[in-house]
Amino acid sequence: MRTRAAVLYGPHTEYVVEEIELDPPGPDEVLVKMEASGMCHSDEHLVTGDLPFELPMIGGHEGAGVVQEVGEGVSWLKAGDHVVFGF
Repeated sequence: MRTRAAVLYGPHTEYVVEEIELDPPGPDEVLVKMEASGMCHSDEHLVTGDLPFELPMIGGHEGAGVVQEVGEGVSWLKAGDHVVFGF
């Protein structure tokens, strides 16, 4: 599935909004159609290096949406469920 994402490729660089290829959900993963998402100060900590993570990384980890598909092992959510998530 093609979608757009804010991608950070390295510390002390800017997020780049671009099209990416999103894999179907794997084991214990959920595919959510985002209705709202935000970049917060934690995303800025990735830029400054204060919160070290392996890069590249997609920002905007807080949001709300509707579950589209669930991966193997996911038993407490199903397609159509509304969800809210955070860091």
